[in-house]
Amino acid sequence: MLNELLKKDAEEISKFLKKKGILIPSLPKDLKAIKEEGEAFSLAYPIQGLLKYHGLANKEHRTANFPSISLNNDAFYTVTYVKFSKKYQKDSFMLNGSEIDSKDQRYLRVSHQLDFIRKYSKIGTKAAIISRNIIKKNNKTVLGKGIGTSASAGAAIAHACISIIYNNEFNYTSNLNLRGLFSRYLAGSAIRSCVGGIGLWISHPNIEPTESFGIRLDTKEIQSFIDDIDLITISLQSKIQTDKAHEIALLSPFYNSWMKSRKNQIIKFYNALIDENFEIMGEMTEFDTLQLHAITMTGSPDKNLILWTPETISIMHLTRDLRKQGIPVYFSIDTGPSVVLLTRTKFTKAIIENLINLNDNFNINVGKIGGPSKLLKKTSPEAKFLIDDLINLKLT
Repeated sequence: MLNELLKKDAEEISKFLKKKGILIPSLPKDLKAIKEEGEAFSLAYPIQGLLKYHGLANKEHRTANFPSISLNNDAFYTVTYVKFSKKYQKDSFMLNGSEIDSKDQRYLRVSHQLDFIRKYSKIGTKAAIISRNIIKKNNKTVLGKGIGTSASAGAAIAHACISIIYNNEFNYTSNLNLRGLFSRYLAGSAIRSCVGGIGLWISHPNIEPTESFGIRLDTKEIQSFIDDIDLITISLQSKIQTDKAHEIALLSPFYNSWMKSRKNQIIKFYNALIDENFEIMGEMTEFDTLQLHAITMTGSPDKNLILWTPETISIMHLTRDLRKQGIPVYFSIDTGPSVVLLTRTKFTKAIIENLINLNDNFNINVGKIGGPSKLLKKTSPEAKFLIDDLINLKLT
């Protein structure tokens, strides 16, 4: 009964979007690859959950139990190089300058994504992948848990793979459904990273893997509103694995009611976005954060996670204190201790001053809402960050 309700909710959200003039993407009819070898560079932005998700309906295909909304955070980005070659006997993966062992969980997730891309496109070629997660303001490596870089990694890898195996044909590289499908096999949230802006992911427990899709909700008509939103990220580190949190969430007594409320929340959030009502968007984002973490902390008596650190909690209290002073700022916390604050641009300086007064060791980065995944030229400034890695793997 619950699965049928969630399916109906997802279908009603899709109908609602169509009535609002949002086109639902469709996959190309033929996914067979045009070529099996080649190379490409790509870039994607990490996501920050607004109406978040937990719980995989299908772990193999990484579909979710219910829809979710996030935004792309351009304070950081993932730049990626992919090369398919018949000379390779196995896949290789280098992340942030270090080659990842084939038994490492990160390697297994990338391998899982590549295997499904090969399955859909009917190729057998192995790949070499080089990826770096970069802080925009200083070009350093991203540190911290809950920043959303697994999403940007999945989106960047997918976009580069599509460029290669479909010979850079526009009908394939521009197809958001295809990019979302290939992205999702590394991280479910990558389906939203690839569409850019404020993205919605439609899914339900019984959905066919090829029918789960991502769509961008913000439009050109509200671009000035989007441009006036700042994202202040305070990066905090943790060793928690996201997949463990997904498994624990399903055990919480609050999980089902959270899922059942999602359809109405999606529609309310969309209307607030189009009406440019930042306060409602912020309130909904903050409340959903609290719901997510309540669920994670109540999986069961012996399986639960507290993802917050004392620093996390101090920022949450500061956020509420600042609102009492008339500053519109709201917190969002994904599966980790890191915090992203949403505010209007003119308040950013004052918020940062308060954060420094709270803890002058905070790692603070300011960003805007970023665009979709994109291909890069080899000579682009971002692609050049991978040159040393290419030399070390002898791929130049």
